[in-house]
Amino acid sequence: MKYALLGYDTEGSLNSLDNEDKRALHRAHRALHDDSQATASASVSVIAHYRFRPARGATTVRSADGEVVKTKGSTSETNAALRALYLVESDDSDAVLDLATSLPAVRMGGTVEVWPLIEPDGDTTGPTSH
Repeated sequence: MKYALLGYDTEGSLNSLDNEDKRALHRAHRALHDDSQATASASVSVIAHYRFRPARGATTVRSADGEVVKTKGSTSETNAALRALYLVESDDSDAVLDLATSLPAVRMGGTVEVWPLIEPDGDTTGPTSH
């Protein structure tokens, strides 16, 4: 099964890190990316890892009163900014959660959401089907 791991940070908290902590965070992300060329663990394969630019660079597209509205920036209802996306594959959901726990975002006070994905072929037999 494939999973999306979404790393969030309270807006601006990464910017408040001192330079050494920022370098440590970038080294940790680089190490995870380098490891993803093989596998993150014996049972989890990291397929891709992307970091997001600051939320002010995003554009939100939505419908309002039958009109399409484009808004600069994120319209997140929280103070959390989406900072990273990991696409992983594993048959062991506990191993995926262990990987999420080890991500730099969690160690630096952020949050990681783990989302099971439905494959494009429409397979809905996974644990989140309704």
